[in-house]
Amino acid sequence: MNEFELIERIFSQMQAAQSLSNGVEKGIGDDAAVMALPIGSRLVSCIDTLVQGRHFSAGWDQVNELAFAIGYKAVAVNVSDIAAMGATPHSILLALALPQRLANSQWLTEFAKGLFHACQLFGVTLIGGDTTRNDSLVLSVSAQGLLAADTPAVYRSGAQVGDKIYVSGTLGDAAYALQHPDNAIGIELAHRLHMPTPRISLGAALAQIGATSMIDISDGLYQDLGHICEQSGIAMRLNLEALPTSNPLASIDVSERLLCQLAGGDDYELAFTLPPHIEPPSCTDVNTPVTYIGNVIALASDRNTDNAAHKSPELYYQDQPVTPTHPSPFITWPNLTGYQHFAG
Repeated sequence: MNEFELIERIFSQMQAAQSLSNGVEKGIGDDAAVMALPIGSRLVSCIDTLVQGRHFSAGWDQVNELAFAIGYKAVAVNVSDIAAMGATPHSILLALALPQRLANSQWLTEFAKGLFHACQLFGVTLIGGDTTRNDSLVLSVSAQGLLAADTPAVYRSGAQVGDKIYVSGTLGDAAYALQHPDNAIGIELAHRLHMPTPRISLGAALAQIGATSMIDISDGLYQDLGHICEQSGIAMRLNLEALPTSNPLASIDVSERLLCQLAGGDDYELAFTLPPHIEPPSCTDVNTPVTYIGNVIALASDRNTDNAAHKSPELYYQDQPVTPTHPSPFITWPNLTGYQHFAG
């Protein structure tokens, strides 16, 4: 049995254990998938690529150890993008570039278990994909979601002056775990890095109640909110002491914690804006806490809106502006650009 036959056998067996749903008429095993979509619904699509040595460890020992988590996370990060549009996840396609050393039953079975575990948790179906050989592990997942006819998509471009800014869950855990994989706090928070939880129920609820903008936090809160600033033509004021913090992360130095929360990325929480008269969904309704962290404000009239620096949120700490000349609580102004996919 060659590696491609092995992949087909493992994935077909696990797919058979999860019956086709969501209107999937034909999934794995043909040239393309066929789906019946509810009348009036709209298709929401995204794609994300994970590359060994950039999005997870280059070391083969780690790749072997994290086979389940890599499969899980490949699904979760795409489902998070679907949730950030207010849509309901539906199905995924997988493209797998596989090194020969991973083309064995043990690694592929653990990887497939993680992938199908995520599919089951998030209500999606693997409907097809492609496999090829490569020197390092690369996997791309394309995800599809559905929006009902009466549900508006939530874009990055709709934030309005006066809106309140919120974020789900806690921030900075994944970044700290990535930077400190061997200390006690990093080990305690490792699940936040390797097994993120897309906020599907929250995203759908926000679309229903009138969220004006939304984004999932993959590259760092500061950078990702900057995308909303740019596309909405607004500015933001963030209150750093309001950023939600897990108990483990609360025990570290405040400047290191805030840097993880602002620039770390990999949280896959939702950041969103709501008009001031609309309350966010309660924790009991969407199974995740939501925290108010700032406000949408107008661009200053003397600003050059073509200047990228002016499209980033303004930071305040204990009601004092945080600037390069007055960086407290940081010692010096930190690098807040977040994750850079093309750097290095």
